[in-house]
Formats: sequence, C-alpha cells, structure tokens
Amino acid sequence: MDDFEKRERNAGMFLAGNDTMSGRASIQSKIGAAEETATRGSFGTQGKIAERGKFGTQGRLAGEPLAQRDSEDGVETIEIKPETLGGGGSIHALQLVQVAIDDLCVRQGTIGSVIPTISGTPIEADHTQNSLSLPGTATREYWLKVTLDASGDITTVTIETTEPGADSATQAKLLLGSVETNSGDIVAFNSNLSGSQALASCGATHFFGVV
Repeated sequence: MDDFEKRERNAGMFLAGNDTMSGRASIQSKIGAAEETATRGSFGTQGKIAERGKFGTQGRLAGEPLAQRDSEDGVETIEIKPETLGGGGSIHALQLVQVAIDDLCVRQGTIGSVIPTISGTPIEADHTQNSLSLPGTATREYWLKVTLDASGDITTVTIETTEPGADSATQAKLLLGSVETNSGDIVAFNSNLSGSQALASCGATHFFGVV
C-alpha cells in the first residue's frame, strides 16, 4: 500500500471501485438541501416569503375580518377591526369616530385655543380615550357649549348631551354630531364639524369657522 492510499485511509476516505467520490457527501445533495431550506418561510412554514401577503399576513387581505400572521410559535389568527370615521371619511379634528359597536369617541381639537372637556376632563390626543356617553335606544346629539368672559374671550368649552340654552354675550353653542343607538349599540352616527373652529363674536351673535 503506497503512502497516498495510507493517507486516504487515515482520513476516512475509502475508495470503492476506484470511485473518487466514495465515502464523501455528494456536492449536488448538499446544494439540493440548501435549496429546500431556502424555499421554506420563516419559522419553518412552507412556502416562499415572496408569496406572503403584506406585513406577513397569509390567506386574506388587510381589512378583511380575519387574517393570519407569523408569531414566534408559528401562525396565529387575528381579528381586524377597522374604525368607522364620521364626516366624510378623512381624519380631522373634532371628528366623531366609532371604535367599537358600543364606543363612540371624538378626536381632539379646539374652539379658539381651548380644548373641549368631557365631564371636566380635556379630551386627549389619543381619541380612543375620549368616549362619548351613549343612550340605550334613542337618538342623541352632542353639543359644544362655549362660555365667554365679558371681553368676549373663551373661558371653557364643554361637550354636552343636551342642547345648551340660547346664545348670549357670554355663551355660544355648536353642534358636534349625533348618534342613533339600539340597546346600547351604535346604529348610525353623524359628525357635524370638519376641523377645529375659530370664533368671532358681536354681542350675542357668534360666528364659527374652520381653522
């Protein structure tokens, strides 16, 4: 046995029938294994990532009631609940927004430079924290009650569920919107304003305009 054959045997390379690949892994099989791995999605799920939907959702489009997404444990099912906007569908200040079947909120905005309050609390930048009270089965209006001082400057703005009294030199009002409910669930609603408002006054006559 020559020195070359001894070295081959010591290295664990046994040539069978003069086959130079005997005892060695096939290069083609390694490439095939690599390709198989490459065609798997994340977390070992079958299918190429390029075939997934946007943001990793699978099987449904965003906006449909149910979708799937990858999680650390595999695939989980999630429920998509898009908000319903009032006032034409574009986002703006002082807009009513339905965030659930029984939850109607209002976006933050101002009258003059004053932020309205609900039960004494200023409405927040996160509109989901600004829930409006709903009746059981009825139609309800939401009003902005504006209080002014003797100089005509706005002192407070409150959201009311009944129409304030007549305008005067120290008080103005503006309809924010309305809702119709059935057993506490929202059937329909209307958002009356298209943004924050400026106020100009002349005695008991008041003029509002979008800013």
